[in-house]
Amino acid sequence: MCLQPSDVDQLSNETILELWKNGSKLDPDAGVVKLTPGTVAKASQDFEEDAADASEANILNLVFAETTIPVPRVRRVVKCQWDFLMIMDYIPGPTLAHVWPTLSMWQKIHVGFTLRRYVRQLRRLKASATTPPGPLSAQGARICESPIFGQVQSHRGPFASYSELSAFFNERHQMAMDAKKLPRDDPSRDDLFDNSEPLVLTHQDLNLRNIIVGEDGRLWIIDWAWAGYYPPWFEYVAMKRQNEDKRISGTDDKFWKALVPFICGPYFKQKRWLGRMSLGLYFK
Repeated sequence: MCLQPSDVDQLSNETILELWKNGSKLDPDAGVVKLTPGTVAKASQDFEEDAADASEANILNLVFAETTIPVPRVRRVVKCQWDFLMIMDYIPGPTLAHVWPTLSMWQKIHVGFTLRRYVRQLRRLKASATTPPGPLSAQGARICESPIFGQVQSHRGPFASYSELSAFFNERHQMAMDAKKLPRDDPSRDDLFDNSEPLVLTHQDLNLRNIIVGEDGRLWIIDWAWAGYYPPWFEYVAMKRQNEDKRISGTDDKFWKALVPFICGPYFKQKRWLGRMSLGLYFK
């Protein structure tokens, strides 16, 4: 796919950093700054101070190259003292949170089918046997951030392998059972973390505020900061959790919430398991 020229192509990194410093935020609650008429800038959200690259930029480049999902094109990544500054195409248009109340039922169903296709495309991008769970990086295993890890500490890891991720959750499951004083022979102690499916590319923050209705009518997916390789059911649980709070999702619409299992798959059992062991995630 041919990359069209951008209005930042001829700018130096120093000029870009100055524009970032003096630019205005697109949203007061977000860290995205309008850089030029055609671009925005966003600081990377990786936890490692010595990170070798910006994992969100890596994700966006992969999704752009390997799927037909509309995502902002990364134009440049500038290394700063503690993080990276990602310069991306500006996608004009309202968020789906703004548009949703105006849509007909058939239009809402069409949105559900579109997002379902997007998720299916992401799940075709599977991690190799040696790829660790979590963010994409040339550095290897990185700290993972996800709603799945709970509200007390939303980041865990790094996990060098799928088995390490599974072991972490199974250990926390036993800690939750201990806290509830369940007998050692209680059958629920044998109910383990579901790692029956391969790790797949997962967004983990699909809500109406992270979907832009472009001027071309397409649905653009933004904010891939939590994305990475995770079990497929993480997408379902994360989407359910992110859309429970109107302040996050932008709507309290019951039909939108009902679309979640259609979009991500009905991983009800896994969500119940995570709920039963969530007490274990309160421990550091």
